[in-house]
Amino acid sequence: MTGERPQPSVFRPWPGLRTVVSGEGCVSARLAAEIEALRIERPLVVCGANVARSAVLETVLASIGRPAVLFAGSRPHTPAEAVDAGAALAREKRIDGVVAVGGSAAVDCGKGVAVLLASGTKRVAQLAPLSFQNLFERRAPSGSPIPLVAITTTLSFAEFLPFWGARNAETRRKRPYPDLGCVERTIFLDGALAAETPDAPWLETGVKALDDAISAYCRASGPEPFLDPWLEQAIALLIRDLPRSRAVERMNTPAASRADPSVRQALLTACWMTKLALPSLSPPRLSAWLSTAVRHSLGAVCEARHGAASCVALPEALRFHAEATRDRQQKLARALGWNAQGEVPLADGLASLLDELALPRTLADLGIASEAVEEVARAVLEEAPSLGGERAIREAFERMRRA
Repeated sequence: MTGERPQPSVFRPWPGLRTVVSGEGCVSARLAAEIEALRIERPLVVCGANVARSAVLETVLASIGRPAVLFAGSRPHTPAEAVDAGAALAREKRIDGVVAVGGSAAVDCGKGVAVLLASGTKRVAQLAPLSFQNLFERRAPSGSPIPLVAITTTLSFAEFLPFWGARNAETRRKRPYPDLGCVERTIFLDGALAAETPDAPWLETGVKALDDAISAYCRASGPEPFLDPWLEQAIALLIRDLPRSRAVERMNTPAASRADPSVRQALLTACWMTKLALPSLSPPRLSAWLSTAVRHSLGAVCEARHGAASCVALPEALRFHAEATRDRQQKLARALGWNAQGEVPLADGLASLLDELALPRTLADLGIASEAVEEVARAVLEEAPSLGGERAIREAFERMRRA
């Protein structure tokens, strides 16, 4: 045989994940036991204002098994100053573990607090950020790990990742930071608590999960025996169950303001499937995915919700990357039972789903002013220069404006 041998694949499990506890009511049933196993005596509960006013926090505080300090200062997009304030409170109260309750902002805030505590760093500004091109870079540990218990109430799933992000309000940019071996993560996926989440953030983050899963699938260079079956099944479950997970579909029941916990539990499981660290046997054909950079940049510059931004940007990403990913889009469309024909094989099926969910479809739906687009486009290319030149990105934004 002649020719060069293919480059070997290298698989490294993501560091820092200790346990995943999953099932309806698992927080009430298991939180105190896990806190005890982690030897947390003085927990800090991190959440945002909405969770602080909800039955979710009541359940967590009733189930934690010991007195806790509450930091309800997490805010959307995880401002660096919020992380700094949480860490200052944790130091003052001699905290030895963090319980983050909510979506990705609360989880990232909790991770940031744990990193600052464990590394002996006072402020986020003193940390060295990661490059978006190398988010899984492993750096030397900076201290003994702080236990982090993440109780997720959306489908953002930041808790599975060994890095976190914080936004700088002055520069209007959000930067990723490594866990630095400082965070030992225990994750709770509880459909009973997730049923309390309003439809809008739940469905929007569900599309964000779909965005990430489709990106992982379509960017693959060819068949992936580990990833393909898992992602095909998970994507199919997300598409099937997102419409069924709305609280409005239960308006004729006594629990009118609450979604079906069993359906939301199934979606938590489907999203978990998309976040499994599984081997890829070949390098991806694309080093970046448009909608990932767009949602990050819309969030950093305009403070748009990441999930809502995925609703607008994912259809454009499929078109933007169609030439490079058409074969993979066709394969996935066939697996989903969708029409696999056309220049953008996944476009029609995705459009039908977004229409059914009645989610944002254009930049105007997100409240993005036209004068902000130029700065957002610059931020996209700062994060993902491999996407091309400014002209291509501006054209993509023009299509998202009038989609």
